[in-house]
Formats: sequence, structure tokens, C-alpha cells
Amino acid sequence: MKRIFLYLLVYCFTINGNAGDLPDLGDSSANYLSTQDESALGRQVMMEIRSDPAYFTDPESVDFVNHVAGRLLAVSEDAVGMHFEVFILQDPTLNAFAMPGGYIGVHTGLILAAENESELASVLAHEISHVTQHHVAREMEAQSQNMPLTLAAMAAALLAARSSPDAAVGGIMGAQAGAIQAQLNSSRGYEREADRLGIQRLVHSGYDPRAMWTFFEKLQHYDSFYEGVPAFLQTHPLTTERLAEIQNRLQNVPYRQVQDGPNFQMIRSRIKALVGTPNEAVRSFAGEELNPKYPQDQPEIYGYAVALWRNHQYTEALQKLDSIRLYAKVNPMFLSLNAAIVHDEGKLELALDLYRQALAQYPDERALNYGFIKTMLDLHRDQEALNFIHKRISYNQQDAKLYDYEARGFAALNQQLLSHQALAYYYEHMDNFSAALDQLQIALKAGDGDFYQKSSVEAQINTLKNVLLADKANRKK
Repeated sequence: MKRIFLYLLVYCFTINGNAGDLPDLGDSSANYLSTQDESALGRQVMMEIRSDPAYFTDPESVDFVNHVAGRLLAVSEDAVGMHFEVFILQDPTLNAFAMPGGYIGVHTGLILAAENESELASVLAHEISHVTQHHVAREMEAQSQNMPLTLAAMAAALLAARSSPDAAVGGIMGAQAGAIQAQLNSSRGYEREADRLGIQRLVHSGYDPRAMWTFFEKLQHYDSFYEGVPAFLQTHPLTTERLAEIQNRLQNVPYRQVQDGPNFQMIRSRIKALVGTPNEAVRSFAGEELNPKYPQDQPEIYGYAVALWRNHQYTEALQKLDSIRLYAKVNPMFLSLNAAIVHDEGKLELALDLYRQALAQYPDERALNYGFIKTMLDLHRDQEALNFIHKRISYNQQDAKLYDYEARGFAALNQQLLSHQALAYYYEHMDNFSAALDQLQIALKAGDGDFYQKSSVEAQINTLKNVLLADKANRKK
């Protein structure tokens, strides 16, 4: 399977040099790789990542990791005004990485390896620091005399295929004729800087900063039953000196007990149920002795219900879900799963009512909104669905999935111009500007639409052409 980010993991944040702690980023690195350059590079790579089968789109899981990141960013003065997006890749390896433009990726394997929310937060805090300190730009500036790497060449390396980290690194090094190695040998300080700032973010956001040390130490022991060193430590090497430095910093932090939020274990169980084949997921839960009365067992029973739903065992899934709903607090994930099971049983009217009732309690839950829209479209209540979609877009214009549903609704009503325009918005929010432009050209040729609608499409075409020209200019720098 193609993996499109690995070069960046190795390029950006591997440590082999001898630099000490670095000061916070000044303005000089922007002279080499500007904010616009970083944004263009990040978008270019994200376009490819979003088309990879490993791109994990489960809204509950994605919203949760972004919630954790948002809590860290809320106390990060160095992140004010910056764009951040955390995404998940379905991959059993233990890894996380940051890219230019504020994109942070986390493997499902790493989320499952974290035993508590603070451990996951410690990794995100570390990666956020790589972004806020513009480590890619700083490294490129430092090595600019030896390696005048263009954005186009860098992006090509970012899209390298992988079968294993070592194989990918070997291929990349050969392709770049050894020039990249010079950059890898001068970035030790970036990891230590990310540790230092990451600890500060954990302290200020109320997470347990000691989770950084416990999780990193835990990763060191994974190679005893894991094939080789975990990928996170291959791309973020953890020396004895660095681990000791983390411990020293934590000595000055007062101890306090930090409890997980209500959903961390639920999300871990959900991800466990959503990876692999449906049969594999069911088998991963089967045989466990779980009691719905015990709070510590409820996340696993919920995950079991998700796995059974994936495997089309709807009756058994509802039984598992109902068993914990008798004892657990109301949770929007329970309501969403219940409605999804009923929907897939073919009881669309009942599913619609369940979604409507759940949205009355949790109007901003993406999974509930998506399920409600999908059910309306499946019932051919297309105009009603569009009215609801437009209301949601007015609240959040950055939600790409809403435009995808909007395109489906307009197509059902045979409004072709508006359908293709909605698809263009979808592709634009997926960072695929060329595909967006193609949809707009098709929209103009659709043969319907009034003067104002056509004028809107033409204005959008001009805007996208300018964006594409700017990105092309950046790649030639």
C-alpha cells in the first residue's frame, strides 16, 4: 500500500546532530520557506493523503483527536493565528508526524497504544511544537547552501511509496543522491525543543505532563514484541540523554492526578472495532468477560457493538449497545450507533426519528448530522436534506463532507450546475484544486442554472485559477 508521508517523518524530525535547545523561531526562516510556501506544500501532500485508502474518516474518532489538540492549542500563544488539522491514518505502526501548514497525522496503532488521554496528548503536544517552531523551514534555511531543495522536489519525496520505514528511507536517500542526509544530521535540537514546549502545553492545558515520559519510555519497550523499533522512535529517536532531560524538566512540575475525559476509552474501542476486516474486529472482542455494570468494561462492550454492526450482526449489536445504556451515562456515540444500526436494518423512518431526537440533545455532533442527512437523502427527502445541509454549512463552511452531501441532493433534484458546483467546493476543501476546477467547468456546460448562478461559478473559477498559479509559482522557487 502506498504511504505518502513517510519522507516528511524522516526529513523533518529525525535527530542525529549535536545541537542543544534551540530558541523559539524568529523571522529569519520565513525568508527561505514562507508561511504561504508551507501552506502550499502541506495542501499538496494532504491532497494525496486524503486519497489514500488508509485515510481514516470516522467522524467521532477524528473529532476526538482534534478536541485533544484544540485543548492544547487553546493555551499555546505561539499557535495563535495558525492553521491546525489533526487526521488519522489506519496503520498498526506506532507513529505520529507533523507537516508544514499545520497538518498532524496520527496512526491508529499509536492511539491504541496510549493507555490514557494524557499519553495521546503528549504526542500531539510534541507534534504541535514542531509546527509552531517551523522546524521544516528552519532546517531548510540552515542547509540552504548545501541543498537548494525546491517545494516541487520536496513534495515528490513526500509522496514516496513505502513498504517499510527502512525501505522507504533507503529509496528516498538514493533518489536524493545523499543530499537529504546532510539535513538529517543537523536536527537533534528540534526534538528536544518539541519536548520542552510540549511539556509546557501539557501543564497549561491540564493534562498530565508525566505522560510524555511514561509513553516515550513505553515505546522503547515495544521492540521486545513488536517488529523492530516503533516507527515513532525511528522518526523521533529517543536517546537516553533526551529521556533524562524530559525527566529533569518534570521534576519541577507539581504532581496532580489527571483523569481521562469520558470518551477516550470509547474512542480507543471504536477504533479497535473499525480497523481490519469486520470478522477480525468481531473476533478481537469475542471471548472477553465483560459486565455492562462496570464502567471500565463499558467502552469494550461499546466497541464490540460497533464491530458487530460492521459485520451486519444488527440484532446482536443492539443487544450489546442496550446492555451498557442501562448503566452508562448518555453519550452521543451511543445514540449515533443506535440510529446507524436501525438505518442499516432498513428502518429508515425510525432511524430518521432517532437522529432527530439525538440532534435535539447534541446539535453539533458531526456523526449525528451526517447520519441524519444521509437518511433524508435515502428517503428521497432531497429538498429537506438540502435545507438542513445549508443550515449546517452556515455554521461550518470548512466541513467538506457537507458539500459532498449537497452535491448528491442537487443531483437528485436534477440541478446539475449546483451539483457540480457543490462537488467543486468539496474538492476545494479536500485541497484538490484541479479537480475542483474541472467540476466548475462541467457546471458551466450543464445547461441549467440562472445568470447569477453561472456568474458565481465563473467567479469561483477565477479564484481557483489564481490559487493554482500561486501554488505553481511557489513550487518553482
